[in-house]
Amino acid sequence: MNMHNVATLHAPMAPVLAAILAALPSPAGLLLDVGCGAGYKTALLRSLLNFAGPLAGIDYDREALSVAADRGGMWVIAGDAHMLPLRTGCCDAAVCLAMLGMLHDQRAALRELRRVVRPGGWLVVVTATTAWTCWSVRLRGWIQALLAERESGRADLLLTTPEPAADLATLIRDAGWRDVRAGAFVIETGDEMSQQVLPLISQNGARQLLTPAGLREYDALIADADVELLPLMLAATGR
Repeated sequence: MNMHNVATLHAPMAPVLAAILAALPSPAGLLLDVGCGAGYKTALLRSLLNFAGPLAGIDYDREALSVAADRGGMWVIAGDAHMLPLRTGCCDAAVCLAMLGMLHDQRAALRELRRVVRPGGWLVVVTATTAWTCWSVRLRGWIQALLAERESGRADLLLTTPEPAADLATLIRDAGWRDVRAGAFVIETGDEMSQQVLPLISQNGARQLLTPAGLREYDALIADADVELLPLMLAATGR
């Protein structure tokens, strides 16, 4: 697969990543991108985090790393995500984007990330899956309206750990991360829809975040929705 196609495949991740990173502090020290590939995410990460500090990218693909080095903007390191060639606690934060599902031992890689990120630092994981999900045009419109209404507090709506994201949250927690929050986002086709971040909202999240009237409306929409096999983007944070 050529590099252009890889960048195209990562495109649906951008609005999800933007929404998640907006709620996190910009790293004070080294930011690590595990599975950095050819460096197509470098400019996006710096822009979303308003980050001008040191950024290191690790990948096993030396051809991709060569492209990343030519693009600039980060140090590139050839290495294995299961055994990172970095000292303990040297990173302020780390991202693992569209890569976790390619690893044969995801828990080991997440433990390695826990080792190299200092206490108090953060991790962001974004990956893709498919899952049977309650969804409808009315539910989509309701979520869009809710996000618009809660513009200042929309981050709370993004990571409510709905059922499709529960396994990812457990995996990250079992690797030693704390304060783990996860979200699942519907990926819809079409130029306009592809720019929207449409999170699934868990029942627990709905109870905590909605008014009684809003909760009744949510319950009615879920009861009326179809169950469809949908492509989803999963995102999670840990500290």
